[in-house]
Amino acid sequence: MLAGWSRDFRALMAAFAVSSIGTKIAREAVPLTAVLVLQAGPGALSLLGAAATLPVLVLGLFAGVWVDRWRRRPLMIAADLLRFVAVVSIPVAAWCNVLTMTQLLAVVMAVAALSLLFMAADAAYLPSLVEAGRLAKANAARETIDATAEIVGPPIGGVLVQVLTAPAALLIDAVSYLVSALFLFRMTHSEPAVSQQTERRRTLHQIAEGLNALWHHPILRPLLLARAIRTFFGGMIGPFYVLYVVRHLGVSPAAMGVLIACGGVAALAGAALVPWLNARIPAGPGLIGAFAIKTVGLACMPLAGLLPVLMLPLLVLQQLLQDSVTSYFAVNERTLRQKLVPNSQLGRVAATIAVVNDGPIPLGALIAGLLVQVVSLDTVLWIAVAGYALSPLVALLSPVRRLRDI
Repeated sequence: MLAGWSRDFRALMAAFAVSSIGTKIAREAVPLTAVLVLQAGPGALSLLGAAATLPVLVLGLFAGVWVDRWRRRPLMIAADLLRFVAVVSIPVAAWCNVLTMTQLLAVVMAVAALSLLFMAADAAYLPSLVEAGRLAKANAARETIDATAEIVGPPIGGVLVQVLTAPAALLIDAVSYLVSALFLFRMTHSEPAVSQQTERRRTLHQIAEGLNALWHHPILRPLLLARAIRTFFGGMIGPFYVLYVVRHLGVSPAAMGVLIACGGVAALAGAALVPWLNARIPAGPGLIGAFAIKTVGLACMPLAGLLPVLMLPLLVLQQLLQDSVTSYFAVNERTLRQKLVPNSQLGRVAATIAVVNDGPIPLGALIAGLLVQVVSLDTVLWIAVAGYALSPLVALLSPVRRLRDI
């Protein structure tokens, strides 16, 4: 997959692969540490979930400014090293019998903030490393690595927790950040200097500049709005997925695990096929089609409740449709940003996208929680599907439909 790429690009992808697998391991190990070591209840676990998203909402726009004020690779190395220090503190504290829920929450928030910083710097750094004509393939390689990590990371985490302990699994995650920093440190690519004018501008002015870069662009604005719609209505379904599939439809936890694994395989296939699809499908219609296919995939979930005979095939189809086109959209949308936005603003734009991607989720979940008190769960899911269907419509009624080539 990485044959023919420069040594520095391979090092960047190696850093991303190692840290991504570590992050997927930690996703399961952190709540398990809370449950098995601290005997945490549902309330504490809810706080952990909030701690993982709060930094993105509070610091997201500011993180983009910081990324655009400094060279990106040293910032990524610093984020990796600080994530190592934060995560390694959990197993050390657990083995010394001094771990508390407060420390766990603080670490989760710190890692979320640092991961946001790393992600924005990574997206802004890539165009200076890869020529414009190969950006789509570079992003596809990155998405393929992330999808692979999604497949192998959670099972590895589960085995580590069972064979060793949850804190020991987090030690592996911490080491992954250290290895990632080492790969980045060994790169020899000379990054362009940051403009002194960019450094001198006021923070709020720079934030506004990054927002304007998205909002006033005829292609990026409708894609941003479509993403926000998708995130909000997807947030209405997310909290009820396990409840609906396991309790309402009667799917066993083991079978649900297989369903989710199907989604990981679909994401991997989708990422691998992006260059082939881009050579055959116009970019705009392809992006609109991706939103439409995701809507159809989402509809398969409540449809499974209406058609019990086809329940499992529909749930599998949901994972296949949604996750495969998610990779396609992620690669092409990221590539468009990297080509259409000046390099000096890429950090702010990437951070804004992260805020839009996570910000509407709690609101969607809250509204769904209120609706389910007065209507059935199936009705809430169909409302979410109907709202989700607005995302391809927004893109269709914009200049996106005329976009031919990334």
